[in-house]
Amino acid sequence: MDGESSGSQLKRRRKEPSAGGDRLSKLEDRALGHILSFLPAKEAARAALLSPRWRHVFAAVHTVSLDEPEGTNTDDDDNRGYDSPSDSHRRPPPFPTAVSAAIIGRQRRRGVAPLRALRVAMERYRGHDTTTVDQWVSYAAQHAAPEGLDLDLRIWCRRMLCNRPYALREGNNQAGPEPDMYYPPLYRSRPSPTVDVGSQSDDEDEDERDNHHDQRLLCDPPEYIVPRLLFSCAELRSLCLSSCRLSPPRTITLPSLVTLLLSHVPDGSTGVKRLVAGCPRLTDLTLEMCEAVTTLTVLGGARLRRLAIRCCHNLAAVAVDSSELRTFEYMGAVPDSASFLTMHGDAGSIAYCKVDLCGTEATSEVEITNLRHLLHQFVNAKHLHLESDRLGYGFDKDVMTARFASFSGLRHLEMRGCLPNSDTGIIDAMRRVLEHTPNLEALSLAFHPQKSTKKHDAWGVYHEPDYSLEEELDAAHHLGYNRNLVLATPTTMIPCLRSKVREINLVHYHGGTAQRTLAKFLLCNAPAIDKLWCEFAEGPMWMQVQLMREIKGWLINKSANTHFA
Repeated sequence: MDGESSGSQLKRRRKEPSAGGDRLSKLEDRALGHILSFLPAKEAARAALLSPRWRHVFAAVHTVSLDEPEGTNTDDDDNRGYDSPSDSHRRPPPFPTAVSAAIIGRQRRRGVAPLRALRVAMERYRGHDTTTVDQWVSYAAQHAAPEGLDLDLRIWCRRMLCNRPYALREGNNQAGPEPDMYYPPLYRSRPSPTVDVGSQSDDEDEDERDNHHDQRLLCDPPEYIVPRLLFSCAELRSLCLSSCRLSPPRTITLPSLVTLLLSHVPDGSTGVKRLVAGCPRLTDLTLEMCEAVTTLTVLGGARLRRLAIRCCHNLAAVAVDSSELRTFEYMGAVPDSASFLTMHGDAGSIAYCKVDLCGTEATSEVEITNLRHLLHQFVNAKHLHLESDRLGYGFDKDVMTARFASFSGLRHLEMRGCLPNSDTGIIDAMRRVLEHTPNLEALSLAFHPQKSTKKHDAWGVYHEPDYSLEEELDAAHHLGYNRNLVLATPTTMIPCLRSKVREINLVHYHGGTAQRTLAKFLLCNAPAIDKLWCEFAEGPMWMQVQLMREIKGWLINKSANTHFA
């Protein structure tokens, strides 16, 4: 009896799943689909190979996300017919085919999950892809989840954001020429017009749209026009479009849209304004490299909480309801006018402001005055991020600081830029900055390398240089240390530095003369610091150790928490 009972117990144990068994497969499809939705669509589809249980789980995935791998497209499309059968078998399917397959894969069984997000990034767009991309957008709009749809469609996804790289002026106040926006030889064309191209009228039929598209193929890169049905999608919650023409209809109804990002959109001010006006719940707006947009007005409807303007270099005037604005980001040249930004309502609620100045270093009094007027809009910000070609740009000039307002609410100041070894004005610039931030608690400085070793192709796609291992190590070595160098730094009584600043962060510290002088000036005059974080540039360990010891020696509070990386 004992033998029989023990044998039956053993059989039952074998049938019962162990604690380490496949519990994941026991979940219902809805739960599995939710888990797989956090993966790229290609990885999520591979789950079907795990077992018969997972075969149809992809239908429960509510997010389809696909990025075209870099370099998968070639310019020799006509040569594909000459590939050997073995080569054509090994070649992956075209990216549009892969996206369509992922969408069709969700329809293999009934009860498909509503679509919450469709995210597609194409490295290259061809005119004959129009119908296919239209089908993706239409599918997303028709199968949108009731709780909201996020649509992210990026055409030419690796285009350069800005064609104005940082350019430091040398001693003769000269800077190198700014590069033009380049086009591949196949699509080299005239520059994009800066006039308002408006939109197509409602009575324009599809034939005229196709003719317009065919004409542009002769001179410009292929252009994708967004289907009009998208502008009446009630479930659309977030929309990101890159290198797509909007051409919006007269009536736009997007009652649920909260987030809008437009990048490299060729439409002018009128089209963008009408789109924004059709989004009453819009709270987050980003414009990137929209060269045809010359004015931006967000008044009388949506109340933004975040506004970001990046490299819209022809934008001359911005008017926005700032009553609920919390975050403002600007990247571009110094505005041409002191009235570039007009904020209606109380701007005191803005907590974060970022100003990133690209292009040639500006030195004229007019430019610095315009920058001062822009910064004065954010005197109540708690976190201010300033980035430019030269660290502390403009603050060494009397025209900037003579009438500069006091940023009494500022708690965290972040400054980024290059600090050449020959820069002798950084101490005075930093002193002036700190004198206007009486309640500052944290100071972060990120030092840009003076010269970039990266190269970009015709579309601004960056590529690392082709170095050998030894050359690559030499190119990455930016550290320097001269133990015999005498660093003369003044002792000063800056109130915030003496009693308020508790944290200092140094990023990409390479130990140049100007950097060491600045670090010594800050640390030797800041007895209240209790946290120091320093990240060194690439270089030999012995140099990092010497620089670390030097920095620790400058600290007044020897018990401060320090971290070096």
